[in-house]
Amino acid sequence: MARPKSYDRDVALRRACEAFWAHGYGPLGVRAIEDQTGLNQFAIQREFGGKEGLLVEAMMFYADSARRYALKPMATDGVDSIVAFLRGLVANGSPTSSKWGCLLVNSGIENAEIRSARIKAVSTAYWRSLRKHFAAALRRSIDRGEIQKKLDVADISAAMVTAVMGIHAANRIAGSNQGGAHLVRMIEAQIESWRT
Repeated sequence: MARPKSYDRDVALRRACEAFWAHGYGPLGVRAIEDQTGLNQFAIQREFGGKEGLLVEAMMFYADSARRYALKPMATDGVDSIVAFLRGLVANGSPTSSKWGCLLVNSGIENAEIRSARIKAVSTAYWRSLRKHFAAALRRSIDRGEIQKKLDVADISAAMVTAVMGIHAANRIAGSNQGGAHLVRMIEAQIESWRT
């Protein structure tokens, strides 16, 4: 007979997100993971397939949360939703703003050394989704006549994804959710210049 779980999976994943987000994959040992998540070594291995599996699931949990909340307005709105999203990356009290930057950016950078196909797949899927959300909001604003028609939506949406990565990296480097604020202001000014 299987032992009942002594933890709530979503709570454990949220805590794992915070642990990996704050400390990174490499420096975070199994004992620290146990302390910060409430999971024991058996559960980490059995339920998640080890430390890497826990990180992958934490990244998916983090990305799904971002899609449901932070990206959702871009599914129906135009460039104003892009501006709101960008401001949220450097706003106090925003769930997308942190002195740690972004779990997906941090893990993607660290994965250059780890070389995990699973970590890369989760990161790539999220950045592709973000690019599609940016493109949809830009097209909607073009169709509504809010911004210029001549804009290259594909290039701009790809560049915005790179800018988001930079904003998060600047926050992490500064140890402040305001580290990337200058980049947000620059992008806002650029968006304003596109208005008709």
